[in-house]
Amino acid sequence: MIEIYFEQANDAEKLFCLLKERQKKTMNPLFQATYNRDSLVTIYIYDNTDQVILSDLIPAMTKFILRFIEDRLLLSIISGTFYFQDKEEQHQILQLAHSFLDGERYDYRKGKQSSISRETLIANALQHFLKDGLSFSFSSFITFRLKPYMERLQHYVELAIDEYKLEQEYQNFVQMLRDCVASKKPKLSVIHLVHKPPSFLFFDEKLCEITASELKQMIDRNLIISQPMYIDSSILAPLVSIAPDIIYLYTDNIDDGMIQTIQNVFQERIFLCSQSDFSKYRAIGARQDR
Repeated sequence: MIEIYFEQANDAEKLFCLLKERQKKTMNPLFQATYNRDSLVTIYIYDNTDQVILSDLIPAMTKFILRFIEDRLLLSIISGTFYFQDKEEQHQILQLAHSFLDGERYDYRKGKQSSISRETLIANALQHFLKDGLSFSFSSFITFRLKPYMERLQHYVELAIDEYKLEQEYQNFVQMLRDCVASKKPKLSVIHLVHKPPSFLFFDEKLCEITASELKQMIDRNLIISQPMYIDSSILAPLVSIAPDIIYLYTDNIDDGMIQTIQNVFQERIFLCSQSDFSKYRAIGARQDR
């Protein structure tokens, strides 16, 4: 017999349900949950053959940890190891950690995600641990037997915190630029900005191109000096310095990082158009000038 002790009744119930799911076709129940005097919940595994351990117990416990316990462990690392106590911050970091765990974000420290999955790390630990006659606390198993898995979680929490801090810096940067634009009198009322990756071309309201040297002369030097983060001197710095009332932005790639930043800074002043629209407007303007 194998005995597993839980501190929380709902945890035992969740694992017990997963165990029952794996033996729906079995007439005799192999697992039983009872309460002891210390208000701890115990699951007794009466059939403890290697086959049952491998085919039912390990998969059920692995699924249980990933589905119900992993977020708790991540939050414990976020608050206990890295001292983020604010609930909103914890939530944002947790969501970022999920994006790394799910492979949506690139692990820039290690390159490709490890070939050994979290599921395998847990299953391997259980396989080396579970045996006949074993009586153990589930929380102790997590603490002392899942070191590789916990190291994997901490690694992704660290990545999430790095990403979170970068995002906070970016938001502060964007807000500073918004305030700067709001405080300035426009040097030009309208700018036509044409995106030709990776560069941008500036045109005035008459669709005459503004040269790089002209843009450089328009840049507010105080903006460059006072800005703690790097500000692009060929695009953002002149745009913010000009502070136009309206920006017609011609692009076929709205997901481009600079496009997103320009939109975030200028917000309602931005009017998005396709690159082909600019050619049409220039053709119309040329006919009108004749």
